[in-house]
Amino acid sequence: MTSNLLIFIPQILRTEQSGYVVGKVVHDTCSDLKKFYIVGLRRVASELANRSTLGVIGYYSNGNEEAPLERKHPNWVHIATRPSAGDEYRLTSVVLNNKRMDLSATRTTLILYDRRALQKTELFERSATSSDHFHELARLIQSKEDELRIKSTSLLTYHISFYLLHPILLLSKIMEGLLPILKYSSLGLHVYDWLENVKWMLATVVRDGSFKLKTGNHALAIVIDVALGIFVLRLLRYYIEDQPSQFLLNNAEKVVETLRDLINWLMGVPAGLKLNHALNNTMGKFFLYHIQLWWTFLIFSKPLLDLAFEVLLLFGRLGITFQISIVADLLGLVSFHTYCIYVYAARLFNIQLRGITALFRLFLGKKKNPLRERVDSCQYQTDQLFVGTLSFTILLFLMPTTWVYYTVFTLLRLASIAFAGFLTRLKFYLQVIPVYTFWKWLLRSYSTRSIVDIRLHPYYTKELTVLSMTMVVAPWKLTWKKCIPDTIDCYPAIEWCTILNNVIWGHLLYPL
Repeated sequence: MTSNLLIFIPQILRTEQSGYVVGKVVHDTCSDLKKFYIVGLRRVASELANRSTLGVIGYYSNGNEEAPLERKHPNWVHIATRPSAGDEYRLTSVVLNNKRMDLSATRTTLILYDRRALQKTELFERSATSSDHFHELARLIQSKEDELRIKSTSLLTYHISFYLLHPILLLSKIMEGLLPILKYSSLGLHVYDWLENVKWMLATVVRDGSFKLKTGNHALAIVIDVALGIFVLRLLRYYIEDQPSQFLLNNAEKVVETLRDLINWLMGVPAGLKLNHALNNTMGKFFLYHIQLWWTFLIFSKPLLDLAFEVLLLFGRLGITFQISIVADLLGLVSFHTYCIYVYAARLFNIQLRGITALFRLFLGKKKNPLRERVDSCQYQTDQLFVGTLSFTILLFLMPTTWVYYTVFTLLRLASIAFAGFLTRLKFYLQVIPVYTFWKWLLRSYSTRSIVDIRLHPYYTKELTVLSMTMVVAPWKLTWKKCIPDTIDCYPAIEWCTILNNVIWGHLLYPL
């Protein structure tokens, strides 16, 4: 029975001097396939460490010299090249399980692979097929590099672990204890997430012994974040001469005056609409009182705002993403009264709409069965029909007044959550800004390669097939997606149908 033999040879092997071949032999009994993974060379045939998965599996002769006999190795391959023949490889002998193989009865394939590409790649993923030879080869090559890196202690790793990682771990633990309070603040959540991202980055650098594609990209993103934050902070101080708290109160006063004018307009005859005078007057005065109450609170809290802004400026120096979180909190503070008015109007609109929908079934002789979640037929009595008709008429004629207030403040709520959603996604993209990754991808670095390209080598015979393997750079979209830190989740797509349904039925709209 003819068997198949795969021998993986690094392309730089022909430039090396003669020596012992280091690698691993794998037997695939299902497909009757024998694989020799050649990883490197050694000058002497000394055994590797016991924990290593690699061993001496053959000899390479760069010339006409004979290979030494190695009786103690059950698997052995002898590869020879002639300097004058270029890439011409010859298989002198192959021993498998202490038995010499008949090369004439074996389908042999030599695969010349790029060892440096498999060693440096960070985007190479295992395929869906079970016989993923190159992934297994890449794992062997990278495990060998990991063993060599563990033996040599990195000074950078020591300093990162001692001076940076331990303080970050302490701060992260403190912030985790304060998370039940900080979760109501965009700045508090960002500080916690920022510490988690830095902790992940430093722990990964200590584990890998160097900056890889993910950690390098995040480290450069932090530097850019801090640089942009300092620039924006100086720019704001140059153009804004007032105190930050006074600047906030001045703009909040403009918002309050605009809302007062808007509600006074709604209490009249907005756009010529004939609204219910009693309900319109009640709702308008209630909302005006609520606005005045919030404005009074802001005025009395001005001394606290001065102190709060001094603290916020300290966080603002840490980066522009911190400033975006501060702006999001200030937006929520200034528009809190608008949100409250929206909640009141939305709840009232939802109650009236559900009441009108339920009472409309009265005219059809039906009612909703909440236990079975369906609409059943029902026989109503005369007094029930009278009360139901009266209630339906009252709710129907009061609906235009409620609808006007609901529409106006829903539009304000949509504008508010749209701007807040823009700030949130801007902060996300600034955290994962792919400057380092794009530079690596543009230079076609080995770390950004993920696709194996196999072609037939010019030198091949009927007895020996020679293939040449190279790695191609991954698409940019995949490269950027794989370089997002593990602690940062991508935001899901906006569900426009859900938002539209909530607007129609008066359900509350939450941040995007």
